[in-house]
Amino acid sequence: MRRFVFDPEMRDGDTVTLSAAESYHITRVLRLQPGTGVEVLDGRGGVYTAEIVEVGRSVVIRLLGRQEAGDCGRVRLWVGQGLLKGKKMDGTVQQCTELGVTRLTPFYSSRCQGSMNEIRERHKAERWERIVVAACKQCRRSTLMEVDEPVDFTAMLSQVDHGSGTLRLIFWEEEQEFRLRQDLLRPGSIDTVCILLGPEGGLSPAEIAAARQSGWQTVSLGRRILRAETATLTAVSLVQYLAGNL
Repeated sequence: MRRFVFDPEMRDGDTVTLSAAESYHITRVLRLQPGTGVEVLDGRGGVYTAEIVEVGRSVVIRLLGRQEAGDCGRVRLWVGQGLLKGKKMDGTVQQCTELGVTRLTPFYSSRCQGSMNEIRERHKAERWERIVVAACKQCRRSTLMEVDEPVDFTAMLSQVDHGSGTLRLIFWEEEQEFRLRQDLLRPGSIDTVCILLGPEGGLSPAEIAAARQSGWQTVSLGRRILRAETATLTAVSLVQYLAGNL
């Protein structure tokens, strides 16, 4: 059954008007007709069976019943990602969505390429939102990953919750001793894991020192030096596995 996403604010009882993008996909690409059964997500964990009522510039559907989603992990995963070049950032947004990341904060650091204004212009939030929606539909995830606007490194550090139930880790290529361990994510002791990964050039010693002063722990991913996008995929997969979210 085809799956689509709707804005909860566009719901009126059991009737929902879909966005222009989803309406175009249904009408122009898939050419679905009234009476066709579909699945729809509200982006907040709700998954519904529905049927198409009207097609056109705006597609209207009728909700028939709510299903149990059951795709939320027991530990929230927040990723701070140094901005990557070209389409690498788009790929990282997609992979983090598929792997169940709760929130992604792109940040600008000293070794990112280009100025902050250039990066903000290049990385459009609307495109990332479309990538998140498409990835959720593909992997059957019921909640949309939250993607923040790019911020600078200092602002990124200040956004993180410093509560006792939050574990903060920096995956850093120069860390030689401390590795990710199962006991770091003991059941019941951690409800949020925040991980931080740098851009292609990595993080500077000054940035690492500032993060450590704020309570972050540097972690090694092993002897190999990974590409930035590979390091993120590896770190997210390891944390999700150890947290019981995969």
